Amino acid sequence: MGRGSVLRGLAYGMAAAFFVSTLFQLADQLNLISQPPAVSGSANLVDRVTAFIPYREQIWPVYLVGNLLLGLGFVILVGLALTLAARAARTDERRHVLLWTLAMAGIIGAIAQVFLIGAVKAQIDIPYCDCGFKDQEIVSQVWGEMIVQSAVQLLIYAAALLAAAGLAVAATIFRAAMPAGWQLLSWLGAALLVLSVILGWADIGGDATNWLTAAISGLLIPAWAIWLGRAAPDVSGLADVSPA
Repeated sequence: MGRGSVLRGLAYGMAAAFFVSTLFQLADQLNLISQPPAVSGSANLVDRVTAFIPYREQIWPVYLVGNLLLGLGFVILVGLALTLAARAARTDERRHVLLWTLAMAGIIGAIAQVFLIGAVKAQIDIPYCDCGFKDQEIVSQVWGEMIVQSAVQLLIYAAALLAAAGLAVAATIFRAAMPAGWQLLSWLGAALLVLSVILGWADIGGDATNWLTAAISGLLIPAWAIWLGRAAPDVSGLADVSPA
């Protein structure tokens, strides 16, 4: 398999993983597969969680596939980082920055998904045991999952910032091989990734921030990767070219 074919396969694979993952996550968040139960606003935490157990079990396959595909997309990003760095000119020191930013973004993002899936799976498998401490167990599980989700969100923020840096570096390294539109898309992606982190960290924007994140993962990143894959033969010839 030629170098261009490897780059193209990785780019297309990452695009597909992020795009399909976003579809599954939207299906979950918009309740397109299963409707959550109507719970009285006066119900306490334990009653609300108990009422949601059947729904969470029904939606679990959708949640699992969506997050597994996202994790796969991050793993493929590591391979794409290695391939892109290898295709940059050997005398171009920026290739090291490209490698470490994109590869670390992929590694951190994949680890975050493993943590999240594991935490939710534990609650799906055993919501509580019949040992006389149901209320305490449910409350403990809720807080435990909240802690994991908070840690995962910080990991995703770190991955997004690293990916933003990697996109910006890629736009400069491959400016001679890639169209101006792809370079613009790279800079736009970097800016929107940073913006999404700022909005998420500040907890502002609400649904608009969620839609921005979905647009980045489901549209912008796949478009960037597909465009890169289509130009794979040109990019693959840069290793022997000195930087401008």
